[in-house]
This record gives sequence, C-alpha cells and structure tokens, in this order.
Amino acid sequence: MKKRILIYLLFFYSINLFAQNDGAGNTGLSFLKTGINARAIAMGDAYSSISEDATSIIYNPALINSGKSNVSLSHNIALVDFTSSFIGTKFVFNKLGVGIGIMRAGVNDIEVRLTPGAPLEKFNSQDISINLGFSYNVYENISVGVATKFLYEKIYIDEASGFGFDIGTNYKKDKFSFSFVLANIGSIDEMKNARTKLPTLVRFGSSYQYPYKDFNFIAAVEGFKVLEGGKFHIHSGIEAGYKDILFIRVGYQTNYENKNFSAGLGFKYKGITIDYAFIPYSHTFGSGNTFSIGYNF
Repeated sequence: MKKRILIYLLFFYSINLFAQNDGAGNTGLSFLKTGINARAIAMGDAYSSISEDATSIIYNPALINSGKSNVSLSHNIALVDFTSSFIGTKFVFNKLGVGIGIMRAGVNDIEVRLTPGAPLEKFNSQDISINLGFSYNVYENISVGVATKFLYEKIYIDEASGFGFDIGTNYKKDKFSFSFVLANIGSIDEMKNARTKLPTLVRFGSSYQYPYKDFNFIAAVEGFKVLEGGKFHIHSGIEAGYKDILFIRVGYQTNYENKNFSAGLGFKYKGITIDYAFIPYSHTFGSGNTFSIGYNF
C-alpha cells in the first residue's frame, strides 16, 4: 500500500506541473488540455478557427468537413518526460466530414523505490483517447460538429475507462473565421476508489487571412478556460506563408505559470506538410518540441 501511495504522489506531482494551473487540483487527464499539432502549438494553440487537418477532431469538430481529406501524425516531447502522440484521418464528402483519431500520452520508465538505492521496478503510465467525429454544413457559412471519445487511463496496475464528447461550431465569412467549442463533457470510472473529473473546457476564437502577392498571413486569437477551477487564458498566433511552401509561426499565451511564447516552422510540397514547434519553458523546466507530418488528398 505504501509503495502504491508513493507512486501516485510522484506521478501526480509531475503531471500537475505539466498541467499548470488549468484545474490541476480539480480535474485529471491533463493530456486532454494540451496541444497536439506542431502548427497549432507554434501559433499559441489558437487553432479552433483554422484547424482544417485531421486534428480538427480535437480542436473543433465543426471543421472536419473543411478543406481537403487529410491524414496527420504528431509527436510531442515535453517537460518531466511527458510525451504525447496523435494519429488521425478525416474524409470530406461535400457538406459532410468524418474523422477518426487516436491520442496517447504518458510518462515511461517511472522508477519504484521504497528506500534509497536501485529502483525495485519500472512502469509506464498512459492515457489514451480514441475519437470519432462528424461535421456538417447546416448553412452556407455555418458548420456544426460533434466528436465522441473513448478514454482509458492506467497508472501502475490500476486502470479506468470512460466516455466523453465535444461539440463545436464555426462561421466563415470572406477571410474571417469564428469558432466556439465545448470539449471533454463526460465521465470516467473510478480508479482505486477515486473518480477523476474530466477537464471540461471551452474555447472560442477567430482568425483572419490576408494574402499579399506571394505571401499569405493568418492571425488567430481565442479564449481558453477549463471550467472546473482553471484560469482564463488568451491564446494568440501569427503565421506567415511564402508561396504556400515555407511557413514561419509565432504564438503567445497568457496566465500560464511556466510558458507563454512559442514558435515554429513549416514546409509544404504538393500535398505533404512537415511542421515543427518549439516552446521554451521557464523555471528550469526545459523546452517542448513537437513534430508533425500530414498529407492532403
């Protein structure tokens, strides 16, 4: 019993550092609050009004039917040995969009000790979300979407599962796009006699595109809040694209304890996209690096 308590204390301490002040003492499954796509993270995660790739199933299901059909893969290496990965695809059928995605996050090789010295054993923690989403154009400029998710959590030998869903809407007019998303509504089973609350959150924002000769600029901003005890954050970002080949991105976020600035690069050749994002953390937490690759078809 003592060994299990020690494991949980160390694990939840490290994850709460990563989750920062977004309801870390009130909700669990912190990976449902973090960015998963290099382009999005580089732009301060202000992505709910411009997510036209497969990650729209995470950021805003209303945009699943926007743009082209797509497959996306991402891998994020963050602080305290926390990593997350995503693989997903979406298909666009005129007004209807269908998407599926799997997200996995966790910490590997956590050492178990009862006394100083060599570890007794090692184990991995993991959180998994399997998502299925749909969107539909209900009017010329308005789309709505819903995504369901199966959730699984395992820490040491204990595990729990549950279900959640997201709802979103988007309005496009000329070069403007406006979004509203309510995410992580649902529940998960008890783990070792304790039930974890999902980090239900709201994000709403807008973006504007400005083409100029060989360049295309996108500016995006959104509000973000975890409803159970989280602070209100403003996510903002800018992307400058040259001939739809090379992209430079910067982002800024407010009210986080150990991060605010982000940046990244992107390359596109025909239907293939390769993106990178960098986040410098403060307070000696190191840095975060995210790599993504996608294909439009």
